[in-house]
This record gives sequence, structure tokens and C-alpha cells, in this order.
Amino acid sequence: MTHLNEGPFDPGPWPDTLTARVVTPGASPRLHGYDCEAELARNVSMAEGVLLALTGELPGRVRARAFEIAQHFLAPVAVNEAPAHAAVLARLCWGSTSSILGTAAIALAEQARFTVSELRPHWEWLSKGSSRIPEPLRAADAEDRSSVARLREALQRVDFRVQALEHDIARTPAIVAALVACGLSQPPQVEAAWVLARLPVAFAEASAAKPGNLREYPWHLPRFRYTEDTR
Repeated sequence: MTHLNEGPFDPGPWPDTLTARVVTPGASPRLHGYDCEAELARNVSMAEGVLLALTGELPGRVRARAFEIAQHFLAPVAVNEAPAHAAVLARLCWGSTSSILGTAAIALAEQARFTVSELRPHWEWLSKGSSRIPEPLRAADAEDRSSVARLREALQRVDFRVQALEHDIARTPAIVAALVACGLSQPPQVEAAWVLARLPVAFAEASAAKPGNLREYPWHLPRFRYTEDTR
């Protein structure tokens, strides 16, 4: 008789059901305890619903409106950025809707991860903004400063103040600071908001391209010469 060695997942009892921690399924599904159809759909904006999903708490209208403003500033993803570029390529290659959306979503998630990872060392400052601004977060040019000024003004219109925006801060850290002030205190929550804001725009950019029309794509790269690294 052959005896198979037990693997790390073999010993011990295992549950036979999944645990619902956010959505309670059923005839009247609930999100963090709130009835989605009878309560949220009737009384809550989509921004409030998103913040509820990500944080577990239903925000006030001012915070939800500030979240919408930050999302609008975050939304534009140009075709020369990797997520929209990749989605357009998927469209030109006759990709299905699912493949275009999947390509854009994965690229956006990676873009969000990279951006947030660069900001992680300064996360506490972004949430408080009460001391001198770290040099890596400082605005680089007038274009950055103008955009941050518009963000600050838009938030002030809804009586929402973000301390970090009072400094000479760059555009992307400013938007992230606004999201943190809206209650997304954890980096993964900001990454999710990043993808949520930009995915419809990246998909729309791809959808505007004609499938199979590869003549629209600039295939001719600048001249280059490959040289082997002999170090």
C-alpha cells in the first residue's frame, strides 16, 4: 500500500462555506449592513456608496462631494500613458470588450501600485500636512501649481479643507492627499480609487479607436542601435 505524505493544507478541519465580510447576499443584498436596494439606492450617491464599500463607513455629503472632486482630477488618463495605450492596442488588435477592460484594469492597477509605493514613505505627512513639505512631494513647475490651486479652490467651494494642499505640493501627491482626507487612509484603498476613477476613461479612449485599423498606430520607432553591455 502506498502512503501519500500529507501536505500543508491536508491536516486540520476546514470550513465548507465562504465568510461574507462586506456584502450580505440574499434577496435584499446589504453592503456593510446597509440595504443596497431599499436604503442606498434611494438615499445615497454613488460616491457615498464607494466610500462606504472601501472604508466600511457611510460618509457625510461634504466628504462624498470632495471625493468626487478628487476623482474628477484623477480621471484623465491620456493615450500616451501605459494603461490607455495598452487598451488602445488591445482594441486595434480586435480585442473583446473583456480583454480591453482587463488590459486597462491591470495596467491601471500597476500604475496605482507604483505611484502609491513612491508616496508611502510620506503617507503620514500626506494625511496631516502640518510640517514642512518633503522635497520629493514639492511641485516641479507652474503647471503643477495651477492644477493644485484649482483642486484646492474646488474643495474649498464645498467647505472641505486639506492641510497638505496649503503647501507647494505636486499634482499627484495633492490628489492622493485629498483622497486620504476623504477617509481612504490605507494605500490599498487609494489604489482602488485610482483604478475606479480612470478605468472608464481608458476604456473610452480605446473604444474610440477603430478595430483593426493598425495604420493609426505609429509603428516606426526613432532610429536606435543595439549595443551589448560588456561590463
